[in-house]
Amino acid sequence: MITTISLLVPLLGAILMLFLPDDERLVRLAALVVAAVPLLLVTYIYFAYGDDLGAASLTQDLTWIPSLNVGYRVGLDGLGFGMFFLSALLTVIAVLAAWDVRRNLKQYFAAIFLAEVGMLGVFAAQDLILFYIFFEITLIPMYLLVGIWGDENRRPAAIKFFIYTFLGSTVMLAGFIAFGILAGSYAMDALTAGGGLSPRAQVAVAALILFGLLIKVPAVPLHSWLLDVYVSSPTSTNVLLSGVLPKLGTYGLIKVAIPLLPLGVEPFLPYVAAFGVINVIYGSFVAFLQPDLKALVAYSSIGTLGYILLGAASGNAVGLNGAVFQQVSHGLYSALLFILVGVIAARTGTRRIRELGGLAARMPWAGGLLALGALAAMGLPGLAVFVSEFMSIMGGYEAFPVQGLLAALGIILSAMYLLYMLSRVIFGPIERPAYEEATDAGAVEMAAVVPLAVLLVLLGILPGLLINVQRPAVEAVLAAIGGG
Repeated sequence: MITTISLLVPLLGAILMLFLPDDERLVRLAALVVAAVPLLLVTYIYFAYGDDLGAASLTQDLTWIPSLNVGYRVGLDGLGFGMFFLSALLTVIAVLAAWDVRRNLKQYFAAIFLAEVGMLGVFAAQDLILFYIFFEITLIPMYLLVGIWGDENRRPAAIKFFIYTFLGSTVMLAGFIAFGILAGSYAMDALTAGGGLSPRAQVAVAALILFGLLIKVPAVPLHSWLLDVYVSSPTSTNVLLSGVLPKLGTYGLIKVAIPLLPLGVEPFLPYVAAFGVINVIYGSFVAFLQPDLKALVAYSSIGTLGYILLGAASGNAVGLNGAVFQQVSHGLYSALLFILVGVIAARTGTRRIRELGGLAARMPWAGGLLALGALAAMGLPGLAVFVSEFMSIMGGYEAFPVQGLLAALGIILSAMYLLYMLSRVIFGPIERPAYEEATDAGAVEMAAVVPLAVLLVLLGILPGLLINVQRPAVEAVLAAIGGG
């Protein structure tokens, strides 16, 4: 029931937002309280059930359509727990980071909470149809968050996002329906590896599911929706878009496609690993060319997501554990960077890298945390991304040596463009006299970024805090696919 309560609270919070009086302070406080409840619940789950996520109190099974064995089945395992926690955390951060939203604030928070229902639900769903329902629930509120509260280019960006992701999820649903009909069930725990399907049938079904999931990641060349959406969105929307939304695709790959259709996915794994490497290399090179600080962070995000694809495709314990871990570490650093870009833009009036400079002297806290986020993004030892990227690369190298070596090159490339960005924006000369009056991040902004920075350091020093939780579920995936 705890898991279900975690899903119900943001749903009720979305309804509550619409009935509150038009008092900005009250609305923000109420939104913060609503967002805090799922985070407190998932923190309790970690300390009370971290060694037994399959406990009865965390699961619920209600059959909706007995003839098809479709039902409301939710629970937590090590594959989804990290992202379940991160979704709850980033919702709190998004509420705090919504300082740039002034109009229709109640509706904005309602959309955020509705998106949270979908995000939490995906990482808790134990039924294919329910997974799709939650997967699709995120689409409408995210479309609204971009299309209503974004910048002047918001409408074409939102439409592109809707078309791409709706197409992907529809194709994925076709694969789910086919799999469920052929296997006789949609309950994940009732589906043995392959579901009794022939290898040829598994390949056909896996192709549909993989296409839908790779659009969501997004894997290059299915990524063209991402830059417009990221650049046009408010800062708080960026937190969820970058920190959680792509992981709906990578998580579906690790949770559904690989363990349930091992023979069907196997022929595609070298290509998934190749997509991962392309993401890493392409994202890095294009990031070099970006004049806009937010666009640079967006392409950095594309590159880092490639390590998840590489680790997931490896089919071994090191790579899969790295991929699952990377989902969380990527979400932490990308949210941190997007928030700080928003802070810098608000103080200076620009995001253009060539127009920025010397901000460390005027904004030491924001500048220092931006440097920490950039160091995390390039995989500096001692920070969480180093652990997850190293594991993903090593696992990927074991399975696909060429792809593994090329992915390692991405670390060098990311260091080059991120260090250039820091030298230009933070440590360079002050470009405009007006910047001499820029103030540092305020208390609310610091409250939004400090927890992310702390977790990046904590998980970098003590990765076992998460790896020990996810390891049993990763071992179950390896047992299903015959890996090691």
